[in-house]
Amino acid sequence: MFKFNFNVEENGINENLNVKEKQDDLSTLTQEFGYFHIDDLQNESKEDEEKSRQKFELYKSDLIPNIYEGGFKTWECSHDLVNYLKSIIENYQNITTVIELGCGSGLPGLELNKSQQFHVDFQDFNREVVEQTGKQLKKEKRMYNNRMFFGDWSDLINIIPSHYYDIILTSETIYNISNYGKLVQLFDHALKPQGVIYLAAKVYYFGVQGGVRQFEEFISKTGLFNTRVIQIIDASKEKKQNVC
Repeated sequence: MFKFNFNVEENGINENLNVKEKQDDLSTLTQEFGYFHIDDLQNESKEDEEKSRQKFELYKSDLIPNIYEGGFKTWECSHDLVNYLKSIIENYQNITTVIELGCGSGLPGLELNKSQQFHVDFQDFNREVVEQTGKQLKKEKRMYNNRMFFGDWSDLINIIPSHYYDIILTSETIYNISNYGKLVQLFDHALKPQGVIYLAAKVYYFGVQGGVRQFEEFISKTGLFNTRVIQIIDASKEKKQNVC
């Protein structure tokens, strides 16, 4: 796991963020994006919920680039991030704005949402995924009306509030190096100047070339953030790191 925040000596957005990324043009054009509040979320029957899942199960894969990014699966680093957040919750006493990017089942965000001082919003690629997470939030009956964002990170820069969040959470989102540019742009857009990002990921993702080392190198080239590793977990000989 690692933790990172703004590089105080940064004088502007680095040209590296303008690296052209390979995308499926058709999938990008047809992908919807936007947000809703959980108070506006309508209750669905179990049959409707199952239809939402089956829509993506037909692909027989956890990841279909620009179509489905594995949001219905709870990835293991989410549990690691939850455990770390439990150890630092007491450090935050005032109202703290949080967004979890690529939330999937939203375990880290849901953990902070249990405490009244955290106002937590969620984002995932697919609307169906954040609708499922929103249903979990409605059960908690909090005063804060969480916002649920959905869509590609490059589109959401125009919707997610600028420099609004004290904390950004994200887990298992750096597996694909072609997405690094737009993810870091969104970090830069959404995070407050004194904010912090908690990211949990594996050292390397086989088959898609991403991982902690590659992401740290990318961050370093942008000059936007300072990073440090705060926890290393060796589970079944598969190293995972939490980076901030």
